[in-house]
Amino acid sequence: MVQQIKTYFRKKMTFMVVPHDGGSPIQIKTNLFILHTSVLLLGGLVTWAAMLMIKDVNYELASLNDQKMRVQMNSIMTELEHNRMLLSHMAEVDRRFRKLLKLGDRKQALLYNGVEGPTETDSDQLFQAPDQEILNKVQTDLQEVGSVAAKQEASFEEVSSYLTRQRSIVAATPSIWPLKGWITSGFGKRASPLTGEPGRHYGVDIANEVGSPIRVTADGLVVYAGWETGYGRIVVVEHGYGFSTRYGHCSRIDVKVGDEVKRGQVISYVGSTGRSTGSHLHYEVRIHGIPVDPEKYLPQID
Repeated sequence: MVQQIKTYFRKKMTFMVVPHDGGSPIQIKTNLFILHTSVLLLGGLVTWAAMLMIKDVNYELASLNDQKMRVQMNSIMTELEHNRMLLSHMAEVDRRFRKLLKLGDRKQALLYNGVEGPTETDSDQLFQAPDQEILNKVQTDLQEVGSVAAKQEASFEEVSSYLTRQRSIVAATPSIWPLKGWITSGFGKRASPLTGEPGRHYGVDIANEVGSPIRVTADGLVVYAGWETGYGRIVVVEHGYGFSTRYGHCSRIDVKVGDEVKRGQVISYVGSTGRSTGSHLHYEVRIHGIPVDPEKYLPQID
């Protein structure tokens, strides 16, 4: 074994380089051990250089990914900040609407806690935290903004519902003259024009020529159109929210039960049917079936 090792260290090799131009060949003699050592050192240097190169490439890739993530996160945080400002503006608009409509504070209506979105310094704080903390922070901010948006939406829906109801109430409230004419008999106690006996008048009499158009004073549904003792030909309209109107002594009726009518629509014409002493409209306004003074719902005429 020792002899083999000695032989290995004494063993030599000769390399000959022969030029193609005919020049003298060059001989290079070297020890086999030195040759093997040189090859190993060269291989080690190449491996070390490759490892450094791979490490550098990985670092560059990681830097690029981190930079890309920063850009994406900055974009997300900018969008969250924009949404926070938008929600803040919406909250102010909501507050003004509620004050104008006298709806009360949103906190009482929705138990609104005023959770805010991300602040302007959140981006810098995020990039100093581990990836998982960044993701958790963004997720939390998104949930908070979503929660605020949901509560704001509920508040706006409440305002919208209130406005819709108010619009419906306005549409159902008698607010125009049913007939161009003059009032010949008001609401309340009076002597009967036929017998002279004291009684109570449940509406107002508006005089005009036979055939003058009679218009419904609010949106509603025709619930009766026909003959009724005392009223003659009469139209009864239900408007909702307790309101109903009655139009008596008509000469002709242009609607039928079940018709939906709009304020200002012609429904009948002036006559003198039923218990009447001349052409006029007997007009009543009732709330939950109780007659009230119609003049309260007639606009002033200049």
